[in-house]
Amino acid sequence: MKIAQRLADPTHHHGPAIATVDGYDVIECQACGFRHIDPLFTDAELKKFYEQEFYESERPDYFERMEADKEWWMLRYHHYYGLLEAHAPGRRLLDIGSGPGYFLEAGRERGWQVLGFEPSSIAADYTRKRDLAVVNDFFSAAKAKEHGPFDAISLSMVLEHVRDPIGLIEEARSLLVPGGLLLLISPNDFNPLQITLWKQLGFQPWWVNPKHHLNYFDTASGDRFLKARQFEILHLETSYPLENFLLAGRNYIGNPALGRECHNERKAFEIALFRHDKPRMEALASSWAAQGIGREFIILGKKPCR
Repeated sequence: MKIAQRLADPTHHHGPAIATVDGYDVIECQACGFRHIDPLFTDAELKKFYEQEFYESERPDYFERMEADKEWWMLRYHHYYGLLEAHAPGRRLLDIGSGPGYFLEAGRERGWQVLGFEPSSIAADYTRKRDLAVVNDFFSAAKAKEHGPFDAISLSMVLEHVRDPIGLIEEARSLLVPGGLLLLISPNDFNPLQITLWKQLGFQPWWVNPKHHLNYFDTASGDRFLKARQFEILHLETSYPLENFLLAGRNYIGNPALGRECHNERKAFEIALFRHDKPRMEALASSWAAQGIGREFIILGKKPCR
């Protein structure tokens, strides 16, 4: 039975509920091997949200914030390209869910041939204004096939938003050349620091937002997820553990001004290390991953050469 058919069948998903937010359970799905909300949104609901509402009503200041953070983003993105360049068989990259196109821009600066797929016309137009190639559509292998194959595919902050992560990864994998790379970045949810804050210190599971995130991976389930799709894991790291601020008594939840202040401090920390002690930054990222902490995980997987 095809994956899309399996996921359309509500009896397919089963497992204990570990949290309930806004009337949606987050379940440890035994069939999928990762946590997700139950019930899932329909394809039509998701299409409307990401084509129209996400940048217009949910995050109207998104591009302004991205511009303010651009120095930091580009340092991180050049770091990711460094990981890719250590293993990639060539320099053709597809970025699925390319947003404002900064990852594409960083790749172009390094001599990569880059293409984005982005469902929001606002984000796609923002990208095109900088002469970057982007397809304004939801990704599918059929739509992207004419542009491929690719030496590397990036999925940054995408997996948590889709109904069928398994199908998405398998379609992406089909467009990679033998030995091609998949760069997967996703929130590290239900991580140990979050669990301490939730279970021991009285915080609610603030990271669960069913309207935005359907799926909830962590470093372990992300690693298992790619291995189950026949990827060899070449690298695993995580980003700065933002929960440090909460543990230190700076409760930014529901306080956007304080949240921005904490974010700026995180940026300053990472910018200083990326610019002046990059090996230390890399060692910290690997150490955080080994402990399962850090706000996002970054996994580099390799498709078999045959």
